[in-house]
Amino acid sequence: MLSLASTLTLLCGVSTALIGSVRAQTDSTGTAAASKAQHSAPTPGLTYLYSLNCSLGAGIPVGTGPVGIRTVIPITGGVFSGPRLSSKILDLGADWSVVDGKGAFRADTRYQLRTDDGADIFVRTAGPAQADGRIHLTVRLETGSAAY
Repeated sequence: MLSLASTLTLLCGVSTALIGSVRAQTDSTGTAAASKAQHSAPTPGLTYLYSLNCSLGAGIPVGTGPVGIRTVIPITGGVFSGPRLSSKILDLGADWSVVDGKGAFRADTRYQLRTDDGADIFVRTAGPAQADGRIHLTVRLETGSAAY
């Protein structure tokens, strides 16, 4: 099995929206009227979550399918660290990437983290490569741990 090193820095984005609440009021004639009270929300931003260095196995060509040419690259281990969580990447996951008919690459990864305190976190990322070679990923994290 071929072992490659890949480094990925992930940012977790937190976004909030302006929330309006509607409350019923009664005017002088006894008719209900609605008024909207606006609440200011914090400005959306990004918060650094962790950096990841993973080991990859040899790519497995799936072939050409309805969405393009798919290759599966096993994620065989590694480490991650950040201000709130760190530890290892389990030998449980892969990147099911695809290159479409126009030559555009799109990542589709699923893998498992185990934190220093024993929590298991499922990670799924997906996103397109850009003209400069960077890949813009959407990150979804899932865990049953109350600590996270």
